[in-house]
Amino acid sequence: MTVITNSAPKTPKRILIARGGAIGDFILTLPVFQALKASFPQATLACLSPAGRGEIAQMAGLADEIRNVDDRCWASFFVRDGQLDGVACNWLSSFDCIISYLHDPNETWKTNVARVSDAFYMGGCHQPGEISDVPASVTLLKALEPMGIFHADPVPRIVHSGAVLKSGTIALHPGSGSESKNWPEEYWCQLIPLLLEQGNVKLMLVGGEAESERVKRLGSKFSSPRLRLLLNEPLTRVARELTGCKIFVGHDSGITHLAAALGVRCIVIWAKSNDRVWKAIGERVHILKGENNVTMIEPCRVFEVVKRFT
Repeated sequence: MTVITNSAPKTPKRILIARGGAIGDFILTLPVFQALKASFPQATLACLSPAGRGEIAQMAGLADEIRNVDDRCWASFFVRDGQLDGVACNWLSSFDCIISYLHDPNETWKTNVARVSDAFYMGGCHQPGEISDVPASVTLLKALEPMGIFHADPVPRIVHSGAVLKSGTIALHPGSGSESKNWPEEYWCQLIPLLLEQGNVKLMLVGGEAESERVKRLGSKFSSPRLRLLLNEPLTRVARELTGCKIFVGHDSGITHLAAALGVRCIVIWAKSNDRVWKAIGERVHILKGENNVTMIEPCRVFEVVKRFT
């Protein structure tokens, strides 16, 4: 439920969007940035989020200022009656509009913000539920209705000046934040040689901390100069590399949402979560679902879909 304090400024000058959560949660919040940028083009948009997330919004031209919510100066804002950091207080007090998607069940963050700011404050849904069957980005956009923003584009879009020309590279991301979402490793072992047999196709295995060991194991099994690893790189570097790819294959993950927002054709091997809520939306996103769970999707089926677009 959206929590509102004060009244919305007609022409806000400085707007702060505070967003926690995983990479996918942040990418699904980009339409909020997009809608605010379109409605208030003269306003400064700032982002308070975990490290790496705000840099993506900044790269896309959607955030003018960014701060890391995990920095020590913000810790006191999540403690009732805490001694608030002076620099953080000064920055917060500069905004006339604050939109928060931070998890704040006891309203500790909201209360502390009110101690230093009289800005128009809206607390949006930090975690859209799966019961409604409404796309998560649509739910997140509802927080903007008190500002007169309705029916905004719910598709996250990242366009940046550092984009590179498309190549024939196929990006593979064999992980996610939850093992239950992942395709079995042996299936990736079957898919990779099928792809390498296709002429001069180049493959890029993408991995972060969650799937680092898996990516290393897969990379070590195939000694092809056409297979390379992109491992534990900053999100902005991952974004630039993905922009040049022709196809992305992955699971329900933040990196999949990133690839989709960049306009890469995505083939998503889907598991148990509600795809009507959590899937990356867009005409270039193709969802593959098994009858019961993700293990039912055979490598040959994924290969045929990839081959259709190469």
